[in-house]
Amino acid sequence: MDRFGSSRLRIVWACVFLLLTGLVLAGIRSDGTNLLVFGGAIPKGDETINTYATANLGVLVYWVVPFVILMGGFLGMAGALGASSFGERIKGLFVATGWAFIHGLFLSQVALIPLWAAAWKLLGTPFPAALLQADLLGLLLGLQLLLWSAILMRIVQSNAGLAVLLALLLKEIGSKLVYIVEFGEQLGFSARGVKAVGAVVNILPSGQIPSDPFALSALPLSVGGPLLLAALLCAMPARKGKRT
Repeated sequence: MDRFGSSRLRIVWACVFLLLTGLVLAGIRSDGTNLLVFGGAIPKGDETINTYATANLGVLVYWVVPFVILMGGFLGMAGALGASSFGERIKGLFVATGWAFIHGLFLSQVALIPLWAAAWKLLGTPFPAALLQADLLGLLLGLQLLLWSAILMRIVQSNAGLAVLLALLLKEIGSKLVYIVEFGEQLGFSARGVKAVGAVVNILPSGQIPSDPFALSALPLSVGGPLLLAALLCAMPARKGKRT
């Protein structure tokens, strides 16, 4: 685990977000029929406000989780995927990616503690179903981004940062292709073409929104596809640096 960050880093990370949780709990409090949110008053039980809070907290969860997983794990993967032999690279792909996801899982779930606290104060429950669904989709997206970063690290071997940037770009492309899947036939695309685009969307980093349902049937393609492609690219020899 030290490949992805020291124990001191994880302790400081947890302390920072526990401090933020305390600030959230102190800043959102009940005052009769109103909730005081950092000085502003909102009526309790207002469905419009509850819907607005749920939607915005869901977006935050879906943004924080995959980003933290990716940033917390990709540097540790880069060294393993740059090993000299194919056996070490393929072992590094599975082992390092697994540990990168576990490390990112810890960091991301700790980072969500203030959001769970805000949900408890605003919505009356610390774990609303909509936010748990956004968290689950965020975990899937984080794993996909790690796998696509691994794929692109094997292609852009001289710069791991560019590989991550391209993985994030693929995520944006995937989110735009979703519209073709949903409205393609109305726009004149053939049914076969829409299905092909749907398969591409499933393989790319998830283009879902936090309110989308979690589809277990899509996991073999969304996770297995990038994993297989990354394993094939591990057969590419590591690029040797130039001698001076």
